[in-house]
Amino acid sequence: MKKKGAKTSIEKALDLIETLKEKDNLGVTELSGILGLNKNNVFRILATLEVKGIVEQDKDTGHYRLGMKLLSLEYAYIKNLPFLKKAKPFMRHLRNRTLESVYISVLHKNSVVYIYSEETKRSVLVNSRIGKRYLAEETAAGKAILKSKKSTEFIVEEDIEGAEPEVVELATVIKDETNHPIAALSIIAPSERYKKEDREFMRSMLIETGRAISEKLSL
Repeated sequence: MKKKGAKTSIEKALDLIETLKEKDNLGVTELSGILGLNKNNVFRILATLEVKGIVEQDKDTGHYRLGMKLLSLEYAYIKNLPFLKKAKPFMRHLRNRTLESVYISVLHKNSVVYIYSEETKRSVLVNSRIGKRYLAEETAAGKAILKSKKSTEFIVEEDIEGAEPEVVELATVIKDETNHPIAALSIIAPSERYKKEDREFMRSMLIETGRAISEKLSL
């Protein structure tokens, strides 16, 4: 019988995957310490996940990292998000008008995960945030989603070099037919390109695009 409060094998495996997402390339001993599990337990979980292609072992170091199968599962999840297909044309238009990268991110627990982008065609790029996880309160995207849960308005949040040095993010939300925020829409650019005279234009374009996508979803 499972003890009250004890984790199932699936929960342990998910904890291990989350750990490897945060700290890639770890050994059994390190994973055992982080997860609070004995080495034999960790090894059995790793062996199962390796067979399924979820994790891979570096043959030189013996350490583990996430495998290609997990990437394909994440891609399948993203591809099947119902709102994303409708949002893409609006994102491209926003990218073309502002000349900067446009992202969509979703809230997961107390974090935001960036799941899709239309990258700028300019020569200087910000490192991609695709697949990356940030504390919601540290990003404009996260703050926009959290604040929009308490407001019916389309608001714009701004983060200048808070989440990342030399990077600026402006974000609003995408809402479903019940007016509930389901994702954030962001413009992300090098801070050196973000001029005061651009601020109002970008904010108005974000709100216009967020509203347009939301209206499309309600049809």
